[in-house]
Amino acid sequence: MEAGSPFQRYLDSGLETFGIEADEMERAVMAGVWSIWEPDMNLLRDADLDGVEHELNADLSAAPPA
Repeated sequence: MEAGSPFQRYLDSGLETFGIEADEMERAVMAGVWSIWEPDMNLLRDADLDGVEHELNADLSAAPPA
């Protein structure tokens, strides 16, 4: 992971904000997980969701209806 990458800056600031100390192995695991999720997160960010109906009163603790 590059020292100046956006994820690295986000990670550093988040850990600092919450006072969490993470060694290099823990940081490497977090960076690895992000590398798996990043492509799909970018697709979700760029998705055109204007035509999607809002789900009112969604119960996020329940499974979606079949």
